[in-house]
Amino acid sequence: GRLLQKHGCDVTYFPWNATSGEIIDFNPEGIMLSNGPGDPKDCHESIDAIKNLYQTDIPIFGICLGHQLMALASGFDTFKLRYGHRGVNHPVRNELTGNCFITSQNHSYSVIPDSIDEKIAKVSYININDSSIEGLEYCNKDIFTVQFHPEGAPGPMDTVFLFRKF
Repeated sequence: GRLLQKHGCDVTYFPWNATSGEIIDFNPEGIMLSNGPGDPKDCHESIDAIKNLYQTDIPIFGICLGHQLMALASGFDTFKLRYGHRGVNHPVRNELTGNCFITSQNHSYSVIPDSIDEKIAKVSYININDSSIEGLEYCNKDIFTVQFHPEGAPGPMDTVFLFRKF
């Protein structure tokens, strides 16, 4: 929340089990799907809510678990990484610009590349170490997600600009 506030946003927190109706009725200018623990496939209620939020024109920015949940809500699939990604030295390449960033990560799951329907989303970031998916830009929607933690600011070329983009 602090980086959203730093970029001029008023932040209201909703619990994990908030319904899409409650969120839509609040009339937000944007929705942040935040990080969290565990297997994203266990979050059935959240996935169902996100499916409904996807149908709106509300901008959405997902981080880590939020990235995985948006992918699952879009019909993509996830898998458990053998060792997971932990720490602050994970190089990630922006597939749209070619720029590389050092990122902070703490997750065990990743989106399966072959499950992505390119009519729905395009890969925006790739992990340089293992080629896993690190970000998605959704087509014809104001929705983007990243697997890494831009709020962690681990490198000299931080990815905090993603908060400005949102």
